Amino acid sequence: MDDSGRQVLRHVMTANDISLTAKTGEFIRLFNADTCAGDHLRWNVTPDAWQRYEFLGDRVLNLVAAEYLYHQAHSAREGEMTKKMGVVSNESLAGIVEQNGIDVDRLIPGAMSQQQTYGEAVKGGALEALIGALYSYAGFEATRTFILSFLADEIDRYDPETNYIGRLQEWHQQHGLPVPTYVEVSEKRTGPAPALWFTYAVYNAEGEELGKGSGKSGTEARQQVAMKALEHLNSR
Repeated sequence: MDDSGRQVLRHVMTANDISLTAKTGEFIRLFNADTCAGDHLRWNVTPDAWQRYEFLGDRVLNLVAAEYLYHQAHSAREGEMTKKMGVVSNESLAGIVEQNGIDVDRLIPGAMSQQQTYGEAVKGGALEALIGALYSYAGFEATRTFILSFLADEIDRYDPETNYIGRLQEWHQQHGLPVPTYVEVSEKRTGPAPALWFTYAVYNAEGEELGKGSGKSGTEARQQVAMKALEHLNSR
């Protein structure tokens, strides 16, 4: 990408009046134009390059979040800040993707996009890959501005105590057990497209259902089911 393309990319991705969904679409357009891709429907990137961008984006995202916490939470101890870093976990990133209506399929290389639905790891990875590519082309300052445009408020309101997914995983690890598995109850996914209602169940390694919950997004539903599972386990 030449200097003029990089300048346009920096402008678009740091603009305050452009939605995250629109920024994603414009990023794809600019990236594909640079690689002479045939259309702008999907990010024209190879699986290997996508995974390298994901690796890089994960590190950049963690640095930006840690730097923000360090400067904003002046009296917080290391342990408190570490718990707040759960805001960049796959489930939290998946929630950001869902809340902003980002079409994950557009950010997945064609060779990898053969699913009708994507889990937390893929949704989170797609956002990290976008961040990694943006860092490569637009530099750190523009990437930091882009990340904080959607992450700063998430960090401010993130409460580790209400991160029931993380707490349920921690409970299992403390008891020397494998982490639980979340399964979407597809027949309960109802409602018109703009207002889907998701239902998930969570199971332990023995296949025992620990709880079931619903929400407006997959992440919200998983948080609800994790909360119910914790109540069930703590009542035993």
